[in-house]
Amino acid sequence: MKKLLLITTLFISFYGIAQVSTTRINDIKLGMKFSELEKLTGQKFKLKLNEYGYPEEDLKIVFNGITYTIMLSTNGEQGVSNGLYVYRIKSSDSTLKTLSGAKIGSSLDELISKYKNYNISIFDGYDEKTDKRTKALRYFNVEDYDAGSLLQFNIVNGRVISFEVTYNEGC
Repeated sequence: MKKLLLITTLFISFYGIAQVSTTRINDIKLGMKFSELEKLTGQKFKLKLNEYGYPEEDLKIVFNGITYTIMLSTNGEQGVSNGLYVYRIKSSDSTLKTLSGAKIGSSLDELISKYKNYNISIFDGYDEKTDKRTKALRYFNVEDYDAGSLLQFNIVNGRVISFEVTYNEGC
């Protein structure tokens, strides 16, 4: 019985952390209110808002040892605690992996293999130095039509360097 409990605990620990989906990275979820984010992390974040009530820059936080960049948006209600919510979550932490097993360092071929039965798109990035599109920087998107979101893999020289979960404005 003790062995079963230990194995179950390890299984839950292994699969319950460092997970990326089309709607979340670990416990940080799209649509989460700013106040919920502060409560979850146990941190108070200072934001500088512009004249329209939007944060002037993305929020960079460390939570449970993982660094995140979070873009907040507003639903039009006044006040930080009322109207701000998580619009985009990004991380390049090497402990992260998707529910399908993709991780930092995965190749484009691995992504295609893992997500070939999903709604995917691949875009070449833009090189400002040459003023042209380049395959050295690419974006691999997995679209979740039901959630109105997407999981974007940022790829440099054929390898995933970060994950980004955001709302799909094309829905």
